[in-house]
Amino acid sequence: MQASTNAGSQDGETASSTVAKSHCKNNKSGSSTVVQVTAVGDTDDLALVSQGKNLNVMYGASPSTIDKYSRVIFPVCFTCFHLMYWTRTYKEINIEWVPPPKVSCLDPSKSGDRGAMPKLDLSRPQFKFSRNKSEAQFRDREDISSDVKKVISLEFAPLRKQVQVIKHDVLGNIQRHTFDCASLEAAIACLTIKIRNQQRHTKTCKRDIMSRVICKENIDRRNSLLKHLRKVDYKRFEWLLEKLDLVYHPHPDFIVPVTRKGSIMKLTTIYCDRMRNERLEAYKKELEQEKVKFAKEKAELEKWIEEEETQLGLRN
Repeated sequence: MQASTNAGSQDGETASSTVAKSHCKNNKSGSSTVVQVTAVGDTDDLALVSQGKNLNVMYGASPSTIDKYSRVIFPVCFTCFHLMYWTRTYKEINIEWVPPPKVSCLDPSKSGDRGAMPKLDLSRPQFKFSRNKSEAQFRDREDISSDVKKVISLEFAPLRKQVQVIKHDVLGNIQRHTFDCASLEAAIACLTIKIRNQQRHTKTCKRDIMSRVICKENIDRRNSLLKHLRKVDYKRFEWLLEKLDLVYHPHPDFIVPVTRKGSIMKLTTIYCDRMRNERLEAYKKELEQEKVKFAKEKAELEKWIEEEETQLGLRN
């Protein structure tokens, strides 16, 4: 079946006819099956349709197939181009960027703990036995046998008892008075002993996640107390840092992430500035050498001018 439509214009021109053609294929049984119906607007297209070709497919690829592959091919080509371009550019100026090592927040260099846990004399008695009396009085007592003194010493005590003695030794140098346990200095000193003990524990037990979390919380809490003490009393803040052997690292206002692109741009800027300064210095030395030569030529020229003026009688 073929149908054509004509549209007339004011200039008398006629538009191309639109043809709808159906292709039929005869089976062996004699029945016909409709294969394709295509709307065609030109005789060339009609010839292609008559040959059984689909106008929506070019070289075996449909528009949907082209879109599907272009979503992957275009970004990959774009990325490869930029990688090759920037790698070649930075290789020309011999810039190599090495990412900085990741430092844990529990590391003493990052938390500010320069000092370590002090070593104890394990022959000392536990804190509960030397709380009211001095250790010398306890050792000099003759009514207590040596075996009992050894049992109640720190040698057979758990680690927390040793930490307790260290904490009270540090508090003795920090406290404002004998019963001072709630001031900022005392709280910071107690947290410092806890943090250093937890840091020592996390080095040996790296899979103890709970201890790592508690240590991080204690470090943040100590930093907040140090920040408050710095605002309230700066002299006492410096004195406390010296006593506890601490370094205060304030939290930055703006955290700038370390990226490869940003680092390479900074290295490139430093390299260009250094190269420019070196060339300027070389040019300056070259001008200094030419300055001597120019002065010599100037002296010779002035002498020649003076002789010429004398011969011409321009000078008395």
